[in-house]
Amino acid sequence: MEKDPFEQDKEPETEQKQSVKTDEEKEEKEREERQKKMLVCCLAYIFGILFFLPLILYPKDDFAKFHANQSLVILLTSIIVSAVCSVLGMIPAIGVIFGVIGGVLGMIIFIGCILGVVAVVQNEKTKLPLIGNIRILP
Repeated sequence: MEKDPFEQDKEPETEQKQSVKTDEEKEEKEREERQKKMLVCCLAYIFGILFFLPLILYPKDDFAKFHANQSLVILLTSIIVSAVCSVLGMIPAIGVIFGVIGGVLGMIIFIGCILGVVAVVQNEKTKLPLIGNIRILP
């Protein structure tokens, strides 16, 4: 029995469909990996103590390192501002003023976290205002 000549033409199409399917699967995996990286970077901003997650999961990725550094800078700034305002807030005469200043600075830090999450979602490496130039991580 001989093969129909039209059937021979169909075999390369099957191979092409498989290669296209493989390319689509590869693109899908890359997209999923990018989304996971973005989620991890967002978690680093939302929960500052998780700044190390992008470093552990994506040690060679510049995007992850950049946002881990920005998250660490926000965390340290938050700790310093809280400590200073708490100590100065104990002074009887001016304690209320430092309580208000601490609250305002806390809101500014919160806005910085939101800006960081927006930068991650937009897939950008945007430095935060005022503290964005501080580089702690290599």
